[in-house]
Amino acid sequence: MPAGYPVVAANYSKRGLGTYHSVVASGAFGPGPKKVQRLPIGSRRSCEFVQSIDYSWQQLFEKADVVSEGAIRVETEGRVYYGSTSVLLATTVYGGVYANTDRETLLRLVEADPHARVRAVRIACLEAQLRARQTIGPIRAELTIRTDPRGVRIDIDIEAPVVAESHTTRSASRRR
Repeated sequence: MPAGYPVVAANYSKRGLGTYHSVVASGAFGPGPKKVQRLPIGSRRSCEFVQSIDYSWQQLFEKADVVSEGAIRVETEGRVYYGSTSVLLATTVYGGVYANTDRETLLRLVEADPHARVRAVRIACLEAQLRARQTIGPIRAELTIRTDPRGVRIDIDIEAPVVAESHTTRSASRRR
């Protein structure tokens, strides 16, 4: 036998069947074969389409309650901004634009309409830029949309590399 090849003779019995074969043949190793079943001719699914008006989203998000937190951390790949922004679309009881009875409808609309989610991410990006006080690169965002006792809340978690220090940060550090 050439050098570098493992010796496999120990895995075979005198009858020529390996120990692997005996385990599989005994049925002790996993489920047995299953017969193929007939596939259905087709399937049906429904899809909900949403048509929204940009001005309505603008009104909702202008009155939104925004809370943010975040900071820059030094990682192995460089400086990275990590932050979280919460956007609350409040009901009229809490100073918002829509009725409390429309909360579930608004939740489904925000989940279905990409324009609403993009508006929330843009708010989170602006908040991240303000908190970082430095230029940040491409942003990775993760959204969670849920009902809140005061309305509909969109939580956005942000992660972005810090590209460079901003001009205001450098000039402020020189004055000290």
